[in-house]
Amino acid sequence: MQVPAPLVRRNRSLILLVAVALLALVGCAPTASAVVERAHAVGPAGAPPVAALSVAAQPIRQAAESPAGRILFVRDGNLWLWNGGTSRQFSEGHTWFQPAFSPGGREIAYVYWADNFSDIFVMAADGSTTRRITRGQSASLPDNIWAFRPSWSPDGERIAYVSDATSQFNQVWLINREGGNRRQLTSEASGFQWTDSLTWEPKGDRIAVTAARAMGDPSNIFLVDVATGSSDKLTNHTNGAFDPSWSPEGDAIAYIGRPTSTGELWVSNIDGTQTAHIDKLQYVRSPVWSPNGKSLAVLATHSGMFEIWIVPVKRTAAGFELGEPKQLTREAAVDPMSGLTWAP
Repeated sequence: MQVPAPLVRRNRSLILLVAVALLALVGCAPTASAVVERAHAVGPAGAPPVAALSVAAQPIRQAAESPAGRILFVRDGNLWLWNGGTSRQFSEGHTWFQPAFSPGGREIAYVYWADNFSDIFVMAADGSTTRRITRGQSASLPDNIWAFRPSWSPDGERIAYVSDATSQFNQVWLINREGGNRRQLTSEASGFQWTDSLTWEPKGDRIAVTAARAMGDPSNIFLVDVATGSSDKLTNHTNGAFDPSWSPEGDAIAYIGRPTSTGELWVSNIDGTQTAHIDKLQYVRSPVWSPNGKSLAVLATHSGMFEIWIVPVKRTAAGFELGEPKQLTREAAVDPMSGLTWAP
């Protein structure tokens, strides 16, 4: 069973149907949060509504223990913010996906996903301002461009993302924080048939990306040099690896690996010589490090819904030790395709 390739230019309804099927292929149980309502398109120069700071919604039950910081996630196409033991809805419109806190947490990059295109936007963390970074919407439907998976550079000056702007399948692109100086980083010529979720090295020199060399290959994690585009393969799991997250210290990458038919949470040092993994979570996805690098938040199912779990990480002489997972949310129905982002 292989990890699927990312999405290409198609009608949004078809994309969502394919996405649900692909989630099953990578070991993710279907959930209502993976299917969203029809969105309202924005004009080529327009912007989606500014995120509301207070949206009436059913509160999400929380676990008793509360880790430090803010965790942003997606439910039913809207942003939700977990902070201090409570979660509240942060946007409305069912068009908000794949959020990413900037370094320090002052801004949020996210995907605005409409019927036939998607774009990267950036807003203030309090929802007060927003700006459009990519412009994929075209007057001609076949020319619409998709953009997904925004990830900030450590200095907050650039955003890496994946797009089909010049290719059939998504490749990695770089763009500055205001939307200028766009540059393609990966391509078929550089050895990648397609790319998906990604994460920056804290030093800013490399990006860890989910990718495959050929369409029939399972995905694995590759380390791509930002300056040259050259790459090294980090993982080599039989059935693939995906969803990388670079630790704040830069000494480790967390990801989901599939040495067998099911996904497991893995942590590896940068040369792949020291690893640790656990198989205690069902349909695990989207690891993200805590700001202090001592734990991971991940998504895994419970009672048919994706919930947020916290997994302690301890450095040892032999590498890493992963502790017992603790469930953070109850009945949150988190969107596994949008993942998590954690800021101070």
